[in-house]
Amino acid sequence: MNTTSASLLERLRHPAPADSDWCRLHDLYRPLIRAWLTRIPGLTHEIDDLTQDVFVVVVRELPEFRRQRNGSFRAWLRQVAVNRVRVWRRTRRPVTSDDFHSADGYLSQLEDPASPLAQQWDREHDQRVFDQLLATVCPDFTPPTWEAFRLFALGEWTAAEVAQQTGLSVNAVIVAKSRVLKRLREEAAGLID
Repeated sequence: MNTTSASLLERLRHPAPADSDWCRLHDLYRPLIRAWLTRIPGLTHEIDDLTQDVFVVVVRELPEFRRQRNGSFRAWLRQVAVNRVRVWRRTRRPVTSDDFHSADGYLSQLEDPASPLAQQWDREHDQRVFDQLLATVCPDFTPPTWEAFRLFALGEWTAAEVAQQTGLSVNAVIVAKSRVLKRLREEAAGLID
């Protein structure tokens, strides 16, 4: 099993992070950020450029990022996205009054951690990251271990039912769940709660 003692965010804060870690962060977050930017009123063709602008800020400022509480990174990332859109709107695009107010209201809601829109961002963030983490750690386990984890931890099966289905012992099913969860926690550190 390929184990990682430091989270992705910690690895990226080092002076010379691996290109593969930056690629992983990009692959993990680009679709989420792009999807959120497409929902902002008045944005169309500039979405890819804005998505890239968000990543420029992330690359530049991530070494200084400090996790303060659960959800800090996703809140920080959401704020970076909001700020980049505001800067873009001020400097690059004339907007109509209706467009400005509509987008400004949207951005204000996205910025407020208690708003339903920000909470939706958080849920979508966590689901996207979780799905990607599952795909990342899956190759680290044998197919029977992964199947036992999937059925027992993610499905509605009991350990005994999974054992019967997979041919593993009940204890092996429980150990499989524990091993995969441990690996997921290592990879998720700082990304999701």
